[in-house]
Amino acid sequence: MISEKLLYKELFEELEPTLTDYDDIAWGEELFEYPIYVLKHGRSSIPEYKRIGDKVADVGLITVNPDAVGMLSVVPGYFDPVDDRVYIKENQFNDYWRVLRNSVQVGIDNNQEYCQEHDINSPEDIVHTNLLNNQGHKAVINDSHVIEYVATNYKREAETVTERVRQSLLDDPHNIYFYSSNRNGSRQLHDRGCAVLEQIPDDKFRASNEIPDGYILCSQCKRNLLTRIGCYPSTKQIGICRRWLDKYRVSTTVLERAIDAGIRFHADDDRGITVDGIEDSWQIRVTGDRLSLWHNNYVKTSEKERYITDGFHQQNFTGSMAAMLAFIQNYTYEKHLLAKEIKSNDKQMESAPEELVDEQIPVETPKVPLLRRLLVFGISGK
Repeated sequence: MISEKLLYKELFEELEPTLTDYDDIAWGEELFEYPIYVLKHGRSSIPEYKRIGDKVADVGLITVNPDAVGMLSVVPGYFDPVDDRVYIKENQFNDYWRVLRNSVQVGIDNNQEYCQEHDINSPEDIVHTNLLNNQGHKAVINDSHVIEYVATNYKREAETVTERVRQSLLDDPHNIYFYSSNRNGSRQLHDRGCAVLEQIPDDKFRASNEIPDGYILCSQCKRNLLTRIGCYPSTKQIGICRRWLDKYRVSTTVLERAIDAGIRFHADDDRGITVDGIEDSWQIRVTGDRLSLWHNNYVKTSEKERYITDGFHQQNFTGSMAAMLAFIQNYTYEKHLLAKEIKSNDKQMESAPEELVDEQIPVETPKVPLLRRLLVFGISGK
């Protein structure tokens, strides 16, 4: 299906100068990978707003609207870069979802592999109305594509207590893994923003900062969860780190391997990301049209000892971000020294007279055994 962003490019260029009230702009077809939460009130009603409020941006959602002057409408919303969520007020949702859902459907049709992997079959699959629920009523999207409230049984006091416990677990920034205590269920761990959490009853809802025995990571939110672990305890950097990983095509498998090895991330902007390895800190920076790898500075205090100082120096390393992460997670200073020793020995052997080399081969044992040479080959750093 033809992208609306391309099809209506000229119309958008006419509209763009009027969009000064928004911090950012997104096309409706781009929303297929972002959960949309419907709010009863304004931005201050966003969950955990006190914690993330300074990061929330006003976003204009562009959608094709045959009834609008110029064919394009702008749906006001909010974007939370911490949890990668889009929020729309209920009245705006009711006014625009009829046309906005068509734009979302374009994105679903053009990204079928992603949507199948994340079980997104229709635009409504990315919409969450649970924030509108109240005692005795549940919010749903009816056939006319507007919010409707359906009566439910009145909750007992015990149920409201479990609701408060659930919200307390979600509000605790130390909790990373969320799951159901029902061990006959899927036994999966979820990120705090995972849609599957809505299916867990309040009395079964659990949270932890450690992986409970017998549980695995949810396939739907695994990438978000791994990114959150990599950025912990800083939640404000999750969005930018996730964009780095996505932009430079770091697969979820590579990311999981790095996180399991103890790799952690920090990033404040799109110019560079800091990676904490086993012993050292590194930076991956954008240099021109490629990535460059930088290693923390250090001062040698003896042949095998050093202390780390401020700043970074560039490495003679080119490759993908995935390759750089693999290098970082395998680097130790001991391996670095061993690799330098091997190179030094090889250089001495190459520069020695041929007859001297021939004499030494049968009688001298190399300083570094072949097995050790193979183990550290290519892992040198600077």
